[in-house]
Amino acid sequence: MKRLLFVLLSSAVIIAGYAMYSKNDLGLMRVSFAEYYFEASLFEVGVVALAVILIMLLLSFLYRLIIDYASLFGKKRSERLAEKARHSLEQGLIELAEGRFDRAEKILLQKVKHTENPLLTYLAAARAAQHQGAHDRRDDYIRQAHHSAPDADIAIGLTQAELQLDHNQLEQALATLNHLNALSPHHPYVLKLLAETHDRLGDWERLRELLPDVKKANVMNKEKLLSLEIDTLCGLISDRGKTGDVNRVTELWDMMPRNMKAIPEVVEYYATELIRLHASGEAEQVLRDYLSNHWVESSVVLYSELDVMAGEQHISAAEDWLQDHRHNEYLLYALGKMCLSRNDWSKARTYLEASLSVKPMPATYLKLAQLLEDHLEDNKQAQEYYRQGLHMLVGDYGEQALANAENDFQRAIVVPELRVI
Repeated sequence: MKRLLFVLLSSAVIIAGYAMYSKNDLGLMRVSFAEYYFEASLFEVGVVALAVILIMLLLSFLYRLIIDYASLFGKKRSERLAEKARHSLEQGLIELAEGRFDRAEKILLQKVKHTENPLLTYLAAARAAQHQGAHDRRDDYIRQAHHSAPDADIAIGLTQAELQLDHNQLEQALATLNHLNALSPHHPYVLKLLAETHDRLGDWERLRELLPDVKKANVMNKEKLLSLEIDTLCGLISDRGKTGDVNRVTELWDMMPRNMKAIPEVVEYYATELIRLHASGEAEQVLRDYLSNHWVESSVVLYSELDVMAGEQHISAAEDWLQDHRHNEYLLYALGKMCLSRNDWSKARTYLEASLSVKPMPATYLKLAQLLEDHLEDNKQAQEYYRQGLHMLVGDYGEQALANAENDFQRAIVVPELRVI
């Protein structure tokens, strides 16, 4: 622009100077319209035309100059506002991390209109509102996040689902996650949250269907995934057990993968459900088969609580376990009960006393006392065992309070906690 002005001005000066120097007649120019006319020399017309052009160019230059300065001022102002917005976002996130949720929400929203990242700002504000229990404001910030970034449905939806789960809004979270799963099937984090939601809802059938996809997505560590599988199988056992049909429970067990049948929590939960459904014989078989291959203390405890008519194979299997676990009080107690069921009083006494020598337990004292009283006619020793079992069960109230064995015996009879299955 400056170069053009310089050229035009230079041309005008040269032409005018040359014309004045030569004093030649350049001719006239006459323009008429109706009764009016205009007449001037060509030199004068040229000078006027050049002046008009120069004025137009100057005006254009001034206009561009004003626009540039205005733009520069607006840009500087926008940069200042954006910098303040960045600072507000940074400070708001710090307040949020430090747990000052009310202050964080206010700071985050101060410059939200000028922020370069409204999505992050609104999502952070939603978290701050969530921690204050302001769910209406939380949902409003989620909607504004959608408006600010329409293409970020997955990111916004995941944040919304996380907040709903944090507040135990399980049904709402499930609806959000199902929508996200429809938008992006097999999204790893969506599948993870879906699995956790179904777990918390106790929707075991749906979780069972979802688990293969969760495994493929590889979004959980082995421990978490195993825990989820155990929860699912135990939940399914419980649901089928509620029908009262033991066959439905055993059918589920038959369909289970072999590796899950080797997990003590699943085996014990299944056996417990069988006992509840009055199928103690089946429970004994399951536990016996399991303990023959996997020695787990909690399973031995459950096995010792069974009250079944023991056959030779039952006792033989349990006595085989004694070779490696001769000092296990629960196994000795279980063998004592088995011998009681077969009316083998002497052997039952031997096992029960051996169990007491390893670790005294109220239930063992009771079984032994009942054996001595009902079948071996040793009332004095029976009363002593009643006394010791009661003493262990209710605590030490002093020797004087327990000195009278006969009184202890009468108390033991009426204490329901001592009666075990």
